[in-house]
Order: sequence, then C-alpha cells, then structure tokens
Amino acid sequence: MTQYVGTPGVFWKMFSSKGFTGNKRIKTGRPRVIVKSDTGAPAMAAPIGTLCYVVADADTYRNSDGSTTWVKIVD
Repeated sequence: MTQYVGTPGVFWKMFSSKGFTGNKRIKTGRPRVIVKSDTGAPAMAAPIGTLCYVVADADTYRNSDGSTTWVKIVD
C-alpha cells in the first residue's frame, strides 16, 4: 500500500483532478451538482464529473462520459 505525506488540500487536488476532470469547480469546493427529485438514476446529459443527488432515493451519481452515462457513488 502506498502512503503519501502531505496536506489534505494536496490530496484533494490530486483526487479531484483525476476523478472529476470535467467538473473543475469541485477543486474550489463548489462542484457542479444537479438535484433530482424523482427516483432512479439520472438520464440527462451533463459534463464529465458532474454530481447528481437523487432526493427520493438518497443516492449520488457521477457523470462518467460527458453524455448520459451516470455511475452510482457507493455509500
């Protein structure tokens, strides 16, 4: 297991740069987030890295292709 030494801010920049390439605002603590009130995974197109919170299911998804593919963030 690799261990890194540094500040949380450094790790956040590394993580957000790789995991949220299309959501540059996440680095500043203001990510692009969509809130959806009906159930089920989102079906709309959005930039890569956009987060979607589904209120009815209490699930969060991340757009993975800049189109309509969403991946559930496991809780």
